[in-house]
Amino acid sequence: MKTKLAGLIAAAFLTTASFSTLAATQVDESQTQNLQQMGTVSVQGVSGSLDDATAQLAQKAEEMGATHYRIIRADTPGDSSLWSGNAEIYR
Repeated sequence: MKTKLAGLIAAAFLTTASFSTLAATQVDESQTQNLQQMGTVSVQGVSGSLDDATAQLAQKAEEMGATHYRIIRADTPGDSSLWSGNAEIYR
């Protein structure tokens, strides 16, 4: 029983560690020089703050297999709290 529990704990740890290594990292324009651009991702109608829109752009970048992303536009029209934005994605 101890062996099975130790194995399950080890598997859970490795799974968690592998997810954290897949996260796309936000970069600025100067940091993109040695990266290969893959395209762009966008979001619309994100309720909340700029951080919420950024998190959704990061998630979309990860889903596309990107290791890095750079936000090129983020805004909210007038008095709305619904954000939209675009990011370039890189590997």
